[in-house]
Amino acid sequence: MHTLVRLFLLSTAALSLSACFDDAPRIDQSGLCTYNTDPQAERCTPGQMAWFKPDQEQPISEQGALSVAAAYCDFNHQVMYNRAGVLCVFTDQRLHVVK
Repeated sequence: MHTLVRLFLLSTAALSLSACFDDAPRIDQSGLCTYNTDPQAERCTPGQMAWFKPDQEQPISEQGALSVAAAYCDFNHQVMYNRAGVLCVFTDQRLHVVK
Protein backbone atom coordinates (compact mmCIF):
# COMPACT_ATOMS: atom_id res chain seq x y z
CA MET A 1 0.00 0.00 0.00
CA HIS A 2 2.86 2.39 0.77
CA THR A 3 4.18 1.93 -2.75
CA LEU A 4 0.86 2.97 -4.25
CA VAL A 5 0.70 6.10 -2.06
CA ARG A 6 4.27 7.04 -2.96
CA LEU A 7 3.55 6.57 -6.65
CA PHE A 8 0.43 8.73 -6.35
CA LEU A 9 2.35 11.50 -4.52
CA LEU A 10 5.19 11.39 -7.02
CA SER A 11 2.76 11.61 -9.94
CA THR A 12 0.95 14.54 -8.34
CA ALA A 13 4.23 16.38 -7.74
CA ALA A 14 5.40 15.79 -11.31
CA LEU A 15 2.10 17.05 -12.70
CA SER A 16 2.28 20.15 -10.51
CA LEU A 17 5.82 20.93 -11.62
CA SER A 18 4.97 20.52 -15.30
CA ALA A 19 2.93 23.73 -15.12
CA CYS A 20 6.13 25.63 -14.27
CA PHE A 21 7.66 24.83 -17.64
CA ASP A 22 5.46 26.85 -19.97
CA ASP A 23 6.76 26.41 -23.51
CA ALA A 24 6.95 29.76 -25.27
CA PRO A 25 5.48 29.82 -28.75
CA ARG A 26 8.01 29.33 -31.50
CA ILE A 27 9.01 32.31 -33.60
CA ASP A 28 8.37 32.02 -37.33
CA GLN A 29 11.86 32.40 -38.74
CA SER A 30 11.00 31.25 -42.25
CA GLY A 31 10.43 34.80 -43.46
CA LEU A 32 10.94 38.42 -42.67
CA CYS A 33 8.28 41.11 -42.83
CA THR A 34 9.95 44.32 -44.00
CA TYR A 35 8.12 47.62 -43.62
CA ASN A 36 8.71 51.36 -43.46
CA THR A 37 5.18 52.70 -43.03
CA ASP A 38 2.33 51.96 -40.63
CA PRO A 39 0.08 50.46 -43.36
CA GLN A 40 2.92 48.14 -44.40
CA ALA A 41 3.47 47.08 -40.77
CA GLU A 42 -0.18 46.09 -40.47
CA ARG A 43 0.46 43.36 -43.06
CA CYS A 44 2.92 41.62 -40.71
CA THR A 45 1.59 38.78 -38.60
CA PRO A 46 2.11 38.46 -34.85
CA GLY A 47 5.08 36.24 -33.99
CA GLN A 48 6.81 36.93 -37.30
CA MET A 49 10.27 38.43 -37.50
CA ALA A 50 9.88 42.03 -38.66
CA TRP A 51 12.33 44.66 -39.83
CA PHE A 52 11.55 48.35 -39.87
CA LYS A 53 13.79 49.54 -42.67
CA PRO A 54 13.76 53.33 -43.11
CA ASP A 55 12.67 54.66 -46.47
CA GLN A 56 15.44 55.22 -49.03
CA GLU A 57 18.17 53.92 -46.70
CA GLN A 58 17.92 57.02 -44.47
CA PRO A 59 19.38 56.41 -41.01
CA ILE A 60 16.83 56.21 -38.21
CA SER A 61 17.15 58.39 -35.12
CA GLU A 62 17.18 56.84 -31.67
CA GLN A 63 13.79 58.38 -30.98
CA GLY A 64 12.42 56.92 -34.21
CA ALA A 65 13.77 53.46 -33.34
CA LEU A 66 12.15 53.57 -29.91
CA SER A 67 8.85 54.73 -31.42
CA VAL A 68 8.85 51.80 -33.84
CA ALA A 69 9.76 49.34 -31.09
CA ALA A 70 7.06 50.74 -28.80
CA ALA A 71 4.41 50.26 -31.46
CA TYR A 72 5.38 46.98 -33.12
CA CYS A 73 7.85 44.90 -31.07
CA ASP A 74 7.04 42.02 -28.73
CA PHE A 75 9.16 42.80 -25.66
CA ASN A 76 9.07 39.16 -24.58
CA HIS A 77 11.77 38.69 -27.22
CA GLN A 78 14.99 40.49 -28.06
CA VAL A 79 14.75 43.81 -29.90
CA MET A 80 17.71 44.95 -31.98
CA TYR A 81 18.09 48.40 -33.42
CA ASN A 82 20.71 50.67 -34.87
CA ARG A 83 20.77 53.45 -37.46
CA ALA A 84 19.77 50.93 -40.15
CA GLY A 85 16.43 50.10 -38.52
CA VAL A 86 14.68 47.94 -35.96
CA LEU A 87 14.51 44.12 -35.98
CA CYS A 88 12.18 42.29 -33.62
CA VAL A 89 9.33 39.84 -33.25
CA PHE A 90 6.19 41.60 -34.44
CA THR A 91 3.14 42.16 -32.25
CA ASP A 92 -0.17 43.75 -33.12
CA GLN A 93 -1.13 44.36 -29.49
CA ARG A 94 -0.33 48.09 -29.66
CA LEU A 95 -1.48 48.94 -33.20
CA HIS A 96 -4.04 51.30 -31.68
CA VAL A 97 -1.11 53.47 -30.54
CA VAL A 98 -0.16 54.38 -34.09
CA LYS A 99 -3.66 55.14 -35.27
